[in-house]
Amino acid sequence: MSRTLLICAFLCGSFLMTTAQGASIIWVDEGAADSFPTWQALLEGAGHTVTQMSDMRTLDQGKIDAMNAADLVIVSRDSDSGNYDDGEEIGQWNGLTVPLIQTSVYLIRSSRWLWVDDTGTPGVTDDLTIAEDHSLFKGVGQAGDSLPMVTSLTNLSGTTDAGNGQILATHADGRLWIAYWEAEVEFYAGAGQMGAAPRMFFAAGLNENSADKGNMNLTEAGQQIFLNAIAFMTGGISDAASDPSPADATGDVIRDSVLSWIPNEYPGTHDVYFGTNFDDVNTMTVPTTSGLNVNSFDPGRLEFGQTYFWRVDEVNASPDKTVFTGNVWSFTAEPHSIQIPGDSIVVTASSSSNEFSTPDKTIDGSGLGVDDTHAMNAESMWFTASVDLDPWIQYEFNDIKKLDVMKVWNSNGAAETAIGWGVKDVQIQYSVDGETWDVLAETSQFSRAPGSSTYNQYDEIDFGGAAAKVVRFNIQSNWGGILMSYGLSEVQLYSIPATARTPEPASGSVDVLPNAVVTWRAGRAAAQHTIYMGTDQDEVADGLAPSVTSSTNSLDLSSLDLQLGETYYWRVDEVNEAEAVSVWAGPVWSLSVVDALTVDDFDSYSNKSPDRPFQAWLDGFGYSADDFFPVAYGGNGTGAGIGHDIWSLSSPHYDGEIMETSSTLSGSGQSMPFYYGNSGGTVSETQHTFAVPQDWTVGGAKTLVIAFRGTVDNTGSLYVKINNTKVTFDGDASSIRRPIWTLWAIDLAAIGTSVTNITEMAIGVDGGSASGMVLIDDIQLHPESFSVPTSSDITTPGDA
Repeated sequence: MSRTLLICAFLCGSFLMTTAQGASIIWVDEGAADSFPTWQALLEGAGHTVTQMSDMRTLDQGKIDAMNAADLVIVSRDSDSGNYDDGEEIGQWNGLTVPLIQTSVYLIRSSRWLWVDDTGTPGVTDDLTIAEDHSLFKGVGQAGDSLPMVTSLTNLSGTTDAGNGQILATHADGRLWIAYWEAEVEFYAGAGQMGAAPRMFFAAGLNENSADKGNMNLTEAGQQIFLNAIAFMTGGISDAASDPSPADATGDVIRDSVLSWIPNEYPGTHDVYFGTNFDDVNTMTVPTTSGLNVNSFDPGRLEFGQTYFWRVDEVNASPDKTVFTGNVWSFTAEPHSIQIPGDSIVVTASSSSNEFSTPDKTIDGSGLGVDDTHAMNAESMWFTASVDLDPWIQYEFNDIKKLDVMKVWNSNGAAETAIGWGVKDVQIQYSVDGETWDVLAETSQFSRAPGSSTYNQYDEIDFGGAAAKVVRFNIQSNWGGILMSYGLSEVQLYSIPATARTPEPASGSVDVLPNAVVTWRAGRAAAQHTIYMGTDQDEVADGLAPSVTSSTNSLDLSSLDLQLGETYYWRVDEVNEAEAVSVWAGPVWSLSVVDALTVDDFDSYSNKSPDRPFQAWLDGFGYSADDFFPVAYGGNGTGAGIGHDIWSLSSPHYDGEIMETSSTLSGSGQSMPFYYGNSGGTVSETQHTFAVPQDWTVGGAKTLVIAFRGTVDNTGSLYVKINNTKVTFDGDASSIRRPIWTLWAIDLAAIGTSVTNITEMAIGVDGGSASGMVLIDDIQLHPESFSVPTSSDITTPGDA
């Protein structure tokens, strides 16, 4: 059998998955048939925990509580419907607060649980038709598709009407196969019943009255749909929009942010609801904007510190334009200014009263409580010596700040109203260097604290964006006028973020690509950015390193010709000539460029399309068409075979991995098997085309290194082609049959062709009747002439 046919036979059953891992499921059946193990294998194979409950003809509170404690209840076809509708039972089952999937049509009838207004139960063994696009059919099909669903007789509903439910799939004649009802929605007009949680009818299970009654009878496609149904009912997958950006409940969001999200599987258009009140957004029926055909929304300039709520409803592209209501997300816009952390401030003062009431007590938050109240104990405040003739206190930051406001809590001791240590008149100075000072106000006066545990009336002083590295209080008087001793409780300083911050990659990052794009959060008023970058940290700090300018808060490093293996320091100065302070110098950050560039490490390949290795490295067997590769590939006409044969029963790798995982280069996850067999004058060769042409000189790359490992009986000689320029292995000819890893170094300057626009690469084996198998691992570019032994004993446990 050819590989393409084998792949279909093998992988048609290998795509089963669920995104709701680990759900706790109660399986309800009669226990008389042998059907449970057939379903248990499917569900537990998908990662779920399944508990069988068979004595359920009469419910009691214990049974109800057990079901409600699960993530999902599934009622099997192995159930005698007449035993589940006595007395209060209908209301008890419909009243379960856990989502429930009903697989037996007999129990949804109007004579039983009243889900549909019909009593028919016709049986079928043929195809299901998808009624509308839904996450249940992810990876299976779309609206209008007809799929083989069951392998034996299964009973459907006799009606084509789901009442107030949503029809997801039907028989070809329209009879219900899968339907869904939201919680607290009457099943159909006049039913008088509704589910306390979501309900789904999913016809499945052998209908015969035998020991096999209720057996799992779903096809591979049917199993996928059933697992998707479980994921949908337990919240693992959804047709709602997801992954909002900014993430839900994010704070400090830039004011000119554009909102975005991941649309559902079948996007048509998107309706966005946006506002400042959760309840309003949650209940809105008129969108802020509707009919968007992109998954982004610009809300306009946000207000400082405002919390916003938003919701995205997905409108399917299917003919019925089903609307899937989204969750309400929130975020908070950046504040106008940010408190300068106390641990980044150095506080000094003219004196202290003792070792406990020191100047740093004014910035450590030690006395602050709920609602900005300040405690009354002296150990949470600063006091000068009992006599201080020239009292002052000073706050120094780690760099120059654009100050916004300052909050001051005065001395709040129990005797404050009697003694009055609290500062009254004060001169506030600020400086960018601690030498030249400006006065914020000639004389300022702080409010008197009441000496009470409820004190929260701090003074707020406006700095108006003044640039300062040091703030100093020259104290002129206290409120008591009795003692020459002074005190303060707490001081908080807030700065407007004027400098660049939050670099990406973060400072100190390693393995950065030399052509990466670096970004940062821009200073508030920045109109332009000057970026200094070099290998000398002091030169960057002093602004002496080479620099470039950017109008955006990003820079493509490829313009700077960074070298592999080097560490670079960089700094961003925010520039706006219209501001009083035109340049705000940023901190110095660092990054280290990766030591080598990876052409292919082979770690991303797997057994599943589109990541099978032979779909990237073409061989003589080719591959079949699928959703990712609509056109089949018949092979390159050579004897090359990429990957282990996992489809043939006689193969030692049957039902295993296409890639080699036991024998790899040290530190690698897997290597690529290259089987070859030359005949008729045709050499075996695998070819790879790069999706984007590669420049192999980036970062100062000079050497291409290919790791390979031979097999004892191999024959022939290895070669590579770079843009169709052939290079033959010039090391020890026996390397191809030695079961150890060899690093083949190729001097790119010596191959006789330009390497700035590489579009194709091939690996092959010469020799008239050469045959064997070679493992290929990391293909890398190095900056230096790479000198290694022709064979390097770089092994893994699998090589022993």
